[in-house]
Amino acid sequence: MKHRYITAQWTNALMGSFANLGLDVNAISEGLWGEQQQVQGNSRIELSTVRRMWHRADALANDPLLGLKIGSSQDNRAVGVLAPVIWHSPTVRCALDNIATFQFVISEGGTFHVSPPTESGPRIQCEYVPSVNIVPANPHQILALVVGLMGIISAISNTQVQALTLYIPPTLNARALAKHVTCKVVTRAGNLAVEFASDHLTQPILGCDPHLYQLNVAYAQELLRSKRDSLAFIDSIKTCVQQLGYARANIDQVENTLELNKRTVQRKLSEQGTSFRQLKEEVLKEHCIHLLVTQKLELELVAHQLGYSEPSAFHRAFKTWFAITPKQFISQPHY
Repeated sequence: MKHRYITAQWTNALMGSFANLGLDVNAISEGLWGEQQQVQGNSRIELSTVRRMWHRADALANDPLLGLKIGSSQDNRAVGVLAPVIWHSPTVRCALDNIATFQFVISEGGTFHVSPPTESGPRIQCEYVPSVNIVPANPHQILALVVGLMGIISAISNTQVQALTLYIPPTLNARALAKHVTCKVVTRAGNLAVEFASDHLTQPILGCDPHLYQLNVAYAQELLRSKRDSLAFIDSIKTCVQQLGYARANIDQVENTLELNKRTVQRKLSEQGTSFRQLKEEVLKEHCIHLLVTQKLELELVAHQLGYSEPSAFHRAFKTWFAITPKQFISQPHY
């Protein structure tokens, strides 16, 4: 399974939104990335961690409108380079395509798939497809993203392009949502999606700057290329950790396997806001959750498969990662 990430900028904005709703951000982030409430610097957070945040927030809020509230109040600055690309796109259709293309720079949690208008009607549908991960996406997390998209499209089109239909899974409350959105809400199986009328999709967006647009698209394309290169390097290190025995793996072994100098490895990882120790811990944590939750193995077997010579060493590591013991983790909802 590929390791996926979300930027610190987006994660911090999300924590700020939770706080603005009066949710206990300490309870939401406890044991996920240390004692601080914000992710530092140019760090990036594993997708599984952010999804666990959403499950905790959903449980704390117990609010059928949680995703709607977060999506409606999102900070446009959190999308970084995407903001000027979207706002200076020549048309709404172009803006939708740019969101689908460059969202990967901000988040690897999933992608928007934009379908063309069909013969049955002048409509265009944007479906959000979550990435596969050991922790499933919370429906409110996806709802927030789709509602955020609806708000952005309305704003850049000066309200000319409005959502016609919001498609949601049965796990969300259609009746409650329908009271707070201007479009039709339909429950159906599958991914969340929003449908727009295609009437004004290709009309020029007023106020866009073609020169700024080209500059920002070029910058976004460079960031996208750079990110894909860096992720390939990070995945190669994580693969080495898995092949070398998880907890038993060390940076010298990885250096020899990849035929790279240790300083080169450390420099490249530092540029990505991470380190060998952090990557190794991410691999251990994700495989640990898989063994405990999916395969439901006994703790001694989990410790052995993770490469620990003694179960006690595994227990100490686990408590450092999640701030609770393995037995406590198993006895409560694992999100």
